[in-house]
Formats: sequence, C-alpha cells, structure tokens
Amino acid sequence: MTKEMGKGKKFLIVVNTHQNVFQVDSGGALRSNLFIKALTEIGQVDVICFTSNHLVSNFPNCKVIISQILWDARNYKEVFRTFANMTIRPSDPYSYFQKNKQKEAIVDGFVNQNNYDFIVCRYVQTAIICGLLKYKDKLVIDGDDNLAVVRKFQAAQTDSLLYRWKRQYESVRIRSMLKKLFSSVYCSFCSNPLELPSPQTVFLHNTTVLNEPAPDLTEEFIPRILFIGYLKYFPNIHGITHFVDSIFPQIKRSIPSVELQIVGDGEPDILASLNEREGVRAVGKVDDLVAEYQKAAVVVIPIYYGSGTCVKFVEALLMNRPIVSSTVGARWFSEVCRDGEDYMLAHDDEEFISKTIELLSSLPKSREMAHKGYETGERLFSQRQFCEIVRKAILKS
Repeated sequence: MTKEMGKGKKFLIVVNTHQNVFQVDSGGALRSNLFIKALTEIGQVDVICFTSNHLVSNFPNCKVIISQILWDARNYKEVFRTFANMTIRPSDPYSYFQKNKQKEAIVDGFVNQNNYDFIVCRYVQTAIICGLLKYKDKLVIDGDDNLAVVRKFQAAQTDSLLYRWKRQYESVRIRSMLKKLFSSVYCSFCSNPLELPSPQTVFLHNTTVLNEPAPDLTEEFIPRILFIGYLKYFPNIHGITHFVDSIFPQIKRSIPSVELQIVGDGEPDILASLNEREGVRAVGKVDDLVAEYQKAAVVVIPIYYGSGTCVKFVEALLMNRPIVSSTVGARWFSEVCRDGEDYMLAHDDEEFISKTIELLSSLPKSREMAHKGYETGERLFSQRQFCEIVRKAILKS
C-alpha cells in the first residue's frame, strides 16, 4: 500500500494521561505529540481527552472533539480487588485496571456516530480503562514502556519489602497478560526492542520534536554541563540529585569554572535544593530547548531507574552534543551506538567523572563525538523514520 493510498483514513485517539499531547514538557508528552503528528500524515485525527477541560489541537488534520476531566476509581478497595483478580484471572486485562463505564460510553458514542478506521491510544492502561478492547480488530496501542518492566523497576525503587514483593509479583503476572493482549490487537508499538510485549509488537524508537541541531562547539565554549529532564519523575529526580551530590563536585575540583545547567519542570522545593549547590543552576521549564543545547558543552544522562528507552539520549544525539550516560540511560542504545565514538558510557561514578572531564577538556574530542553521534542519530532515530514506522505498521505496507 502506498502513502497516497493511506490518505483519508480516520483515527480516533483516546487520551487518559495527564500529558498535554500538544505541548512537549516531558518524554512521554514528546512521544505522544510525535505519534499524533505521524497519524495526521496518514489521515484525519479526532481526539477524546479525559484529563483536561481545555485541550486544543495545534496540528492540521486533527481536532479535539471532547475534552473533560473524568476521574478513575483509586482507593484501597480497588487495590485489593486488583490484586485478588490478577491472582485468580491473570490473563484477563480487567484484572489489572478497572473499566470506567462513563468513559467507555463516551467513546462508544463517538465510534457509533463516526466510521473510524482505527481506534488509537497511548499506553495499555488507557485501552483497558476506557473500554477499547472491544475494538481489537482496529485498535492501535503505543505501549511505549513495557508495563511489566515498569513494575520491576518500581520494585527496585523501594525499601519496603512488602511493596517490592507486590510489584515483582505484578510484573510476572502482567508480562503474560501483555503478550496475549498485544498479540490480539490490530497493531502495537513499544520503545525498547529488548522488551517487546509480543512478537507482533513493532519497535518504535523515541526521537525529538526539535528540528534543527545545535551549531558546532567553538573555541569560545563555556565548560557547561547540561541535564534535561522532567523533575516530577522519580528516575530524573534521583539521577540528577545523585549527580549533584556525588559526581559534579569532583568535576568542579578539576575544572573550577564548570557550570551545571538543569532544565525541566519540577516542584519548587526540588529546584531550590538543587540551586543551593555551588555552580548549579536549576532553571525549571524553559521555552527554548535549542538555546540550552547551544550553550552546552556536554550533556549528561545520570539515570539509574527506568524502562523503555531514554528520550533525552536521542535528543542529545540529534542536537549535536556529546553525551556521557549511565548504563540505564543508554539501555539498548549501547547496542547500536558506539561507546567512545558516538557517546561515552559510564559504568560507575568514577567513569562518569573522568569521561565528563575528558570531554570538557578537549574541544576536538567533544566536537568529533558530537558529529559522529549526530550522524548515527539521524540515521536511526529521526522524526522522518518515526513517522514512517507508524505509517507502515498501521497501513501494513
């Protein structure tokens, strides 16, 4: 099927997360934004949003047909019911999330009124809660992170033995449910090829909405380290806090003029705590990310928890800046990007310190790594390829 033959398809996308899918303020919102963009290149997109009273589309071929806040049931009774059901009926998706009948009725009403070719959602939770599974023959799910892996990492984050056991147990149960579910829908995507929920799931890489790479580093560059991350998300908070406490002070001892710029929406107390450190500026959300990359000499990715693949890794590659990353931050990217050429991999704090200092101390090394990383990123992770993967998977072309 050619691209022209795919034109004119009608999509209904259901949004049930607190992301503004038309504004990019987090990795999840970035992926949602590009996913909708990819759909608009195929046909007309209608959006139903259950988490905002005022969502407005800024894409051509896309309109918001309903935007209102409807809450899902979340209480201790629901937690107990979910745990009991996943034990009794582990393959049933509704054992893990409770269907919201009000949301289901709204979706069904619009589906009955319109001849949609595809029903689309981000995250398997949305498909279950909003009652979309009845449309399996035309249901498209971008699972992004594998939910079973998310539970495993949540288990690793806690000191509570009971909570850890519960999350590990859920991870095992959810894994088999996801395999069955993702094998039965029309099309599904996941952001990490090492964690595809089913053999039918398509790997869809993360990318960036930023269109132009930052210019090359020059002789006048300031030794500035950049971290970009949504600072209301535990892996980002944990990672940059560890970097500020244990890594950055050692770098500053070797390079006294070094600066650390931290960009990303966060709670005021988190930003204030980071700003107390010498040489650290946590500026919160900014309007121009490209300008932040332009001023950066090195991008750091000190991420130690998480699932899927790291959006900030792809973005730094495509913004023409050298990267030093932890092993979790580079998970899967280490399979296709060359350590020491496209980026630098830090297995521990000592390597993070030494490799960051090496890049800050050598303009030729930093510039060469940025160029090679950009070439690899453009070849593997561009917006153009992202949209093409979505188009081919949905149109079966």
